[in-house]
Amino acid sequence: MNKYLSIDIGSTCCKCQLFDKNGHILEYISQEYDFFYNDNQRYVNIEKIKEIVFDMISTIAKKHPISSISFSTIGESFVLLDNDDNILFNPMIYSDFRGVEQAKYIESKFDNQYLIKTTGTLPHAMFSISKLLYIKQEYPDIYKKAKKVMLLLDYLGYIFTGKRVIDYSLASRTGIFNINTLEFDKDMCDKLRVDINMFSSPKKAGFDLGFISETIKKQLGINYDIKVILGSHDQLCNMLGSGIIRPGGATDGMGTVECVALVFTKNANFNRLGLLGLPIVPFLGNDNYCTYFVNYASNSITNWYKNEIAHNYQADNDNFFAYMEQKIDDNINDIYVLPYFSGCVVPYNDVNAKGVIINLTTTTKDFELYKSILEGMTMEMYLELDIGKKCGIKIKNIIATGGGSLSKKRLQMKADMQNVKVSTLKSQEGGLCGLAVIQACALKDYDGLEETIKHFVKIKDVYKPNREKHKLLMKKYKKFIKIYKHVKELY
Repeated sequence: MNKYLSIDIGSTCCKCQLFDKNGHILEYISQEYDFFYNDNQRYVNIEKIKEIVFDMISTIAKKHPISSISFSTIGESFVLLDNDDNILFNPMIYSDFRGVEQAKYIESKFDNQYLIKTTGTLPHAMFSISKLLYIKQEYPDIYKKAKKVMLLLDYLGYIFTGKRVIDYSLASRTGIFNINTLEFDKDMCDKLRVDINMFSSPKKAGFDLGFISETIKKQLGINYDIKVILGSHDQLCNMLGSGIIRPGGATDGMGTVECVALVFTKNANFNRLGLLGLPIVPFLGNDNYCTYFVNYASNSITNWYKNEIAHNYQADNDNFFAYMEQKIDDNINDIYVLPYFSGCVVPYNDVNAKGVIINLTTTTKDFELYKSILEGMTMEMYLELDIGKKCGIKIKNIIATGGGSLSKKRLQMKADMQNVKVSTLKSQEGGLCGLAVIQACALKDYDGLEETIKHFVKIKDVYKPNREKHKLLMKKYKKFIKIYKHVKELY
């Protein structure tokens, strides 16, 4: 029976799970690491990542016969290599401000409509091309030696197989990938004076990269062949691991940052989406696309409330959140929370926005404020998804993942607010499950993607919307959406 090793690479944490053909998890390893610092600048610690990945594969391969491995990674961050594969420049994180001026330069060279139609997005400092142009301008001697630009996904694949291949979803995070031809855009590369050959070959997730090289096998201490299957962007993997493969479905990653990723057709209003700052990403190379709606402050707000305001008070409970949730009632109060504790994105795209709490009194209870925080985050995501609806993107069901999905009250609130069914998974690691789905499809263990998902994606709980509660929340929402325009001058 085939066994698939899924490895997720984050900026500060690496996780892996080994799955069997029936979707059972045989092994799980997680290890955190810090950023790499140089000249007071933060970088993704690529050397530590390689060390951890090698150790994880070696450890599990000695206990189980692994059939294949696949990686999911964060987007944008890349390594710059010379002709001998030496790292010339470590991966900058997406939130690094280096690249701001270069993004403006790109915008001056190309019309917005052209950029949206071609790349599915507008220039931004986070994208790989902006940071590459920054290196070209600020470190010309380093740039002259550069021969390869690889995001973490294609870099790891290159290490293990010697092949330079990147999937479509991560290629689109470079800001120079043509979503129509599914190739890096030569016209843009030429006008920006960037060698297109520096980028890896784009392929659909699930592409067979071949076996791990003999040299790497010796380093791992294994004596059998393991295939490497091309993975994808962590967001797309989370969608697959949630069973979201058709328009109408969405996965809500409720972590430190909340990200709702969803599928839509080419009939959506691409231009409007792009002008709002929403990316248009090829979904598995078919006629569908996906995009990401983000709230920068999600679990970070509830953790702030727990640690800084309530000082982790939990009475006789073992858990602060359990203590709060058991006290929350079904009433709709008049406390409003604008959850812009780390700025906001769609529709305002205001990095200076701040959190706002309105209507506190001396009788306000701790659980009332906590509940209003949950409401504020729920209403913020409704605001974003309602804009998506106006662009032609409809949602029929949501799969919730991440730490925030452990809150039953928040999930019911989300179902009531969105007026759609919200479900959770038996496994919280949707991205790792998605990688297993990709591998099982690539190895042809099942007949197609939908059949594979049936064996790997297991629903745990389902929260159905309450129509009357939806009406009450919408009444409060009409006031919520007025808050930003009244307080923005105070930022």
